[in-house]
Amino acid sequence: MKKISILFFLAVLMASCNPQKSSNEFTITGSVPDDITGKVYLQEYKNRKYIDLDSTEIANGKFTLTGSVAEPAIYILTPSQKSRRAQVFLDNNPLKVTLTNDWEIAGLEGSQNAEMFYTMLPASLKGTLNPDSLLLVNPASPVAVYFLNRNIYKYGYDELKSIREKLSASLNNHSYVQEIDDNLSSLENVQPGKTAPDFALQTASGDTLTLSSLRGKYVLIDFWASWCPDCRKASPRLVRLQNQYKDKNFTVLGVSIDENRESWLAAIEKDGMNWPQVISEGGWNSHELKAYAVRWLPTSFLVDPQGVIVDKNIEVTKLEPPTCGATQLI
Repeated sequence: MKKISILFFLAVLMASCNPQKSSNEFTITGSVPDDITGKVYLQEYKNRKYIDLDSTEIANGKFTLTGSVAEPAIYILTPSQKSRRAQVFLDNNPLKVTLTNDWEIAGLEGSQNAEMFYTMLPASLKGTLNPDSLLLVNPASPVAVYFLNRNIYKYGYDELKSIREKLSASLNNHSYVQEIDDNLSSLENVQPGKTAPDFALQTASGDTLTLSSLRGKYVLIDFWASWCPDCRKASPRLVRLQNQYKDKNFTVLGVSIDENRESWLAAIEKDGMNWPQVISEGGWNSHELKAYAVRWLPTSFLVDPQGVIVDKNIEVTKLEPPTCGATQLI
């Protein structure tokens, strides 16, 4: 486990040692530069989309939003005048926030949840925040669980399960913890040695292809999308891999989460992806991504001829010759 600084430790310790009771509603009091006018929208980010919940007019550099939330969680403030968003951790307590011309938070006063999030956010954005250390000090903090979810793709099943067991029971019904539980359930089903979840998806030619129909071959399931830069960078390596092993009881199977069919088909042709391709509807909310606990792209799974998962999150370079010969792959 990574070490945490003394200042970091004191910040989270103060948050955990001084519990604050919530009222039945929140009030956000905001201050903005005089040249920012129009409306401020309160939004939530759900199913990878921003949803407007409320709005108010800016008057003399001030705005106020009042309401209630079902649970402490992340919300977004965005102005009608600018395409910018500022995140705040909102619970049913007063919150004062000062925003700059660039719609960045210059100052914030509020509940311990709100202030802890504001304090930890810069480290999270830089990638230097260690969520499991944060949770070790704050096992009952929804803020700490939020940061864990933001980095959940970095954790394997056993590590994530261990962290989950240390969380306070008071968070069991929180949506952030339920998200972890759902992820753990999916991860458990796609561990090496488990039978790969079957699916039936539409191919580029309009037919239906099932994963189980490929039994008898080694299958590298490649989750990708045409708009994913890392996926497109990996295409030449996958082409070489397919060409090397296609006559040796092996195939790549592309599973795209593209929502634009034309972009999907164009990418297949441009990158020369000469292997079976299917599309999973729903984008990031697709059934197949949830079934395989896919949190980033590209993600791959190697399945043996009996349909059993051999390995996952495979770097294609490890399967390419001369690092790995045909007999090692299959």
